[in-house]
Amino acid sequence: MAYVDDAEGWKRLVASLAQWSRAIDGASEGMRSIDRDGLVMTTTPAVPERSIVNDVVYWDGAALIAAYDEIEQAFDTAGIAAWLVWVPDTDTDIAGALAERGHVLDSDPEAMVLDLETVERPPEPPGFSRTIDPVELARLNDHAYGMHSAFELALADLRPGDGLYFYGVEDDDGLASGLVTFDHEDDCSVWLVATRESARGRGLASALMAHALADARERGRTTSTLQASDLGRPVYERLGYRSLGEIQLWEKRR
Repeated sequence: MAYVDDAEGWKRLVASLAQWSRAIDGASEGMRSIDRDGLVMTTTPAVPERSIVNDVVYWDGAALIAAYDEIEQAFDTAGIAAWLVWVPDTDTDIAGALAERGHVLDSDPEAMVLDLETVERPPEPPGFSRTIDPVELARLNDHAYGMHSAFELALADLRPGDGLYFYGVEDDDGLASGLVTFDHEDDCSVWLVATRESARGRGLASALMAHALADARERGRTTSTLQASDLGRPVYERLGYRSLGEIQLWEKRR
């Protein structure tokens, strides 16, 4: 029996996604998180061409559409060339409204939720650490996902604390695998999961996640949410995450 149903799972995922935007406010020069009724938006001038760090998270679709022109103007004023809106796949009306305004479906990762009561803590892998350098984690994600320094530039000043917890495995070649978790209310969301290509196949990401999730449970969290790529989804399913559906990234480029 899942700890939460799909409706509550979506609510927690969107709330954690919005709070993550607030948590990384100021993670690079000029980066801003802006709250409005029913939504939060992030502008990252350090990486104006990367929509993944120039985005809008909403929980009130009517408020999003009502404020759309002002949102677009804010991105233009900040010099942002590409931005996106996170849209649950059930919000077909919002997806259609965005398409009419020039947005294109860029990707559709899987929205997933996990009951933390099911998590078992494994042995620590060699090189395990809870004190990795956030910039090294950003660089690892750039290399793993072909982002060409986008994460490093966008998150240059990201630091532990305020609900952010960093995990990694280090070897002779540096950071082999890493991730960060973020607590918001009863949920622990997982971000920036990446493993160096030469270190894949050793179960490092799974071990790190299991330790991070067990820690979150001990802090009183009851669920974990994340957005899974095709590469990451099998890893998360083995840990017990279940799908809520797709969360679509509707992008607009100038």
